[in-house]
Amino acid sequence: MRIFSSLGLDEIYSFKKSIRWTFIILMCMSVILLADQNVMSPNIQAIENEFQITDREIGLVGSAFTLVAAIITLLWGYLSDKFSRKWLLVAAILVGEIPCFLTGFARNYNELLTLRILTGIGIGGMVPVTFSLLGDLFTEKQRATAQAWYQAVTAVGTLLGMIVAGFLGPALGWRIPFMVVSAPNFLFLLGLVLFGGEPKRGGGEQEIKDLVLSGKEYKSRLKVKDYINLVKTPSNIWLFIQGIPGTVAWGILPFYIITFYQRHKGFSVELGTILMLVLGIGVILGKLFGGIIGNKLYNKDKRLLPIFNGVTTLLGIIPLMITLSWPAPQNPTFSSLIPPAVFGFLGAAIIAIAGPNVQAMLMNVNPPEYRGAISSIFNLTDSIGAGFGPYIGGLLSTARDLDFAMKTSTLFWIPCGLLFFVLIKYLPQDTEKLRRKMSAVRQEMEKGNASGAGL
Repeated sequence: MRIFSSLGLDEIYSFKKSIRWTFIILMCMSVILLADQNVMSPNIQAIENEFQITDREIGLVGSAFTLVAAIITLLWGYLSDKFSRKWLLVAAILVGEIPCFLTGFARNYNELLTLRILTGIGIGGMVPVTFSLLGDLFTEKQRATAQAWYQAVTAVGTLLGMIVAGFLGPALGWRIPFMVVSAPNFLFLLGLVLFGGEPKRGGGEQEIKDLVLSGKEYKSRLKVKDYINLVKTPSNIWLFIQGIPGTVAWGILPFYIITFYQRHKGFSVELGTILMLVLGIGVILGKLFGGIIGNKLYNKDKRLLPIFNGVTTLLGIIPLMITLSWPAPQNPTFSSLIPPAVFGFLGAAIIAIAGPNVQAMLMNVNPPEYRGAISSIFNLTDSIGAGFGPYIGGLLSTARDLDFAMKTSTLFWIPCGLLFFVLIKYLPQDTEKLRRKMSAVRQEMEKGNASGAGL
């Protein structure tokens, strides 16, 4: 039995073996690269103690890590729509993992800040490249499922970073985890260079896929002036806007939750890490099943997908607020974790449902030559929230306390959930518009003169 067919990704078998290897290696590299994203979180207190800094400074590290990377991602998004995605992916891994490894040797706060920014650039560079590749590997019939599996494995990566940092940090020091989570990707990088291929652009468009795979070229490429067209698509605009408030919460909660349980609940770093692991597992399962279910709803009626996202985002706030408010005994033990862990698992799983579906919606309303660019812009708007999240959390914590900052952060998901309902009107219209465009492109390709963007 072919494994990808059992995962709902049988379209990958349309491509030759080297391209399937790229997909597998991409998944593995994403796990390791994303492991670094939250590797600092379990050891925030240790880092603050060593460098004699406060939540404000450590929050700046988290924000700069995301925001600077997001700005650079705009360039990477443009490049990914014009040049080889395989070699751009190689560059992103090198830019990300070398400074990640060197973070273990940071001698002061300024060096820590600089190395984290460089690592973030690598992670940010991977975003539009991956988005573009997945869009050319799968049609709209399987894109939400593909995004579900991709985001599930990246969530495994962030969870892996928590595990390594949460258990190795207290025992061996906060520096070792940065080295451990970066090393494997140098081997995966070698595998990509030696064995990986690259899908042709347009291979994920159902109207022209057979032509692309038979050797005909989809010639359209992104031009700078095409960026204007991106903001003319209503679905793009509303997906950008809804992402900002939601990512503020995502920027605060994972970054501070272990420290929050240390200060306000009396948990050890290890107990806090276990709780974070439970929430992380909830995120993984939420993304996975959310994308699979979302794919089925989308194929049945496109309007059902934004409704599904909006309802689940709003419902997920309730169990997360219960988790943050659950009282802890004076000397908490492992059993003290059970109630907040159960509610936290439910809340994280429900909130995470929208993630892969948002990415799939963006793929389904934008042509192949726009996907790197649209992903980079979405990552920028997404990162505005996620990037300012740690800093906002640090300011709220400094002004009041971390308990107030954490509970306030969950309220940012309210506008995020409500804005999904606007897409009920625009998503079907924008999807149909792209399908008509690709049908016109097919006619041109059959004549041997595809121009794509001009249609």
